[in-house]
Amino acid sequence: MRFRAGDLEFNASVAETREVASRQTGEMLRSITIQFRAQKEAMHAQALAEAEQRRAGGLFSFGEAGETPETEWRVHEHTFSYVGSEPWGINHHVWRIEEVERLACAQLIIGSVTLEPYEYVEQVADGDSLRLAARATVSEADLEALSRMADPVDVVRVGISSTPRRMRLDGYVWGPGPSGLGVALACEDLREPRVSLAGIEAVPGDEGLEDLIAILQARALLGDQDLVELRERGRARRHAARRVASITGWSL
Repeated sequence: MRFRAGDLEFNASVAETREVASRQTGEMLRSITIQFRAQKEAMHAQALAEAEQRRAGGLFSFGEAGETPETEWRVHEHTFSYVGSEPWGINHHVWRIEEVERLACAQLIIGSVTLEPYEYVEQVADGDSLRLAARATVSEADLEALSRMADPVDVVRVGISSTPRRMRLDGYVWGPGPSGLGVALACEDLREPRVSLAGIEAVPGDEGLEDLIAILQARALLGDQDLVELRERGRARRHAARRVASITGWSL
């Protein structure tokens, strides 16, 4: 196979091939081990530098006669050994590379709200828990619907996976965006709480207010209309506090 990493081009033999399921889409991705020789010291030094720079992607493979890259790869591991005696020996490189999966979210469906993100990122943590963040233009009605999402909802990342994920709206802010009213938000998979050296994760929020409401209702001190008004005031206050000067003022 022929490969290109920056200005480095080389032919390599495939020593091992296997497939692994993507933790984000479920698609099968290739992982292969390639071997090639760097006959000159300049190429050897360039190969070492490119292997480090291509850990997130940017290594491309080509077909037999094609000039257009067929697949993008990332370098997961790399080693080399010097075969022969100086100055006639050759540096033998072994790279384990993984197929790169570029994700593009055309629509983000969060419960009843459908957004078209102009910026989107996601990452998978230990245990296959997915967390995502997005920026999008939003209507007043959809923004209000987001402000009322207190329970977990089904989330679909159109263009990445058609399978809904049960997620919690971790938070959002709203304000002026590039094309009018905009929102920046984050969602995380619904999962059990975990405790580790890094701290505690996925702990539900304090439900003290709901406990107080339940007690007042049980004692007939809070009517149905009072309950509706109390919750609406709380929602409106929290929503107003989430307004920012510009939703593009930081990195997702």
